[in-house]
Amino acid sequence: MEKAKHYKVGTEEQQLYLKDYNIAPKGCAFLEPGVYAKDAKEFVAFNIAKSFYQVYPEVFNLPYIAKKVGLKEDEIKRRIKRMYDERLFMLVSNSYVGIMGFGLYYWVVKLKDDTTREEREALTKWMQDNDQICTGYMMEEGGDFDYFNGNHMRNLDNLVYGVLDKFRFNRCVEYVHILPIRRLVRESHVNMFDAKENVGHYFWSDEQKEKVLKIQNKMDKYDFAIIDAINNCESVGDMFDYDVLARLSGLDAKEMKEDIIKIVDEQKTIIPMIYFNYASLGLKLHFFVVSLFQNTPTYRAEQICDELAQDPAFENIFDCSDGHHNYVLSVYDGITDIDKIRQKILGYGEVIEVLEADSPRQFRRRTCRLDDKNGYYEECIFTDDVLLDRSKE
Repeated sequence: MEKAKHYKVGTEEQQLYLKDYNIAPKGCAFLEPGVYAKDAKEFVAFNIAKSFYQVYPEVFNLPYIAKKVGLKEDEIKRRIKRMYDERLFMLVSNSYVGIMGFGLYYWVVKLKDDTTREEREALTKWMQDNDQICTGYMMEEGGDFDYFNGNHMRNLDNLVYGVLDKFRFNRCVEYVHILPIRRLVRESHVNMFDAKENVGHYFWSDEQKEKVLKIQNKMDKYDFAIIDAINNCESVGDMFDYDVLARLSGLDAKEMKEDIIKIVDEQKTIIPMIYFNYASLGLKLHFFVVSLFQNTPTYRAEQICDELAQDPAFENIFDCSDGHHNYVLSVYDGITDIDKIRQKILGYGEVIEVLEADSPRQFRRRTCRLDDKNGYYEECIFTDDVLLDRSKE
């Protein structure tokens, strides 16, 4: 039996566990040399696809999808258009925030028991309308916490002064816990670059696939297969039809394809993907906010996260640092065995506390609004606090 490694300081194994990851987790809001700004030409192909796919589904590689799914291209085009019109999905892009110069700071909000319905509704509306909040989830009443939101920020002070101080002194707020993200392991079913393995893979458990087809009639197995085919492209070169993008933009197809392959496949700075809008099917996300004993070594905390990431049932896996909590995990209520997942988490002796809540609604997905009552669906405002000091405002 191989002797367990402990990566002790002062030995040859010191911090060797960091070599297991694409970019060693080493803090928030740092900028690595060689990355491109979001307005660089390397992002053009995605930006054009993002601007046109709502009415031109053929920006996706229909021949590739047809081969994977077994439907004719016209039928795939029709289905993509219908799914978007019914707000079942959205084309998005995840940045590798650990090298882009801004940190990813999530935060959990707990309201007091005597919070009125009016106070809750007012705070919920404020969070939905706040353009600085790039991602956010509202929880049902009765859970262990009430909101789970996130910001991309250049520094922690700007988060505190620019966002949290705007509401955390409200009389109905019991606490706000900041969760800096050490590793974004999985989001919206897709393993991110921080994952130890299966980067870019789109996960659904067999149990979830079977049950989701039984509890709703908006999407069938072919609809899910289309999203699966797009998200599980081995190369971004297969995701889009670059001749279509060229026709729509007047730019060079070959150059656009080479550029986006550079930043996705080679440089590994963004992951274009299809976001599945769970709320549109009436599904709820069940969140687990997990805390470890504070004397748990960092390498062991990372190992536990990697072990949990082997379970395809998790829709989100956030690995946190320097906060009260270590992980935020989510699975679907109704199509996942919640008790089984809970026992898996509690099976680790390092776990000291698990908070749980159900989310029937997501505010935004990486700056893209998900509310559709006033025509806001997919409205995207990418804020940046570079050169700003929110504490002076």
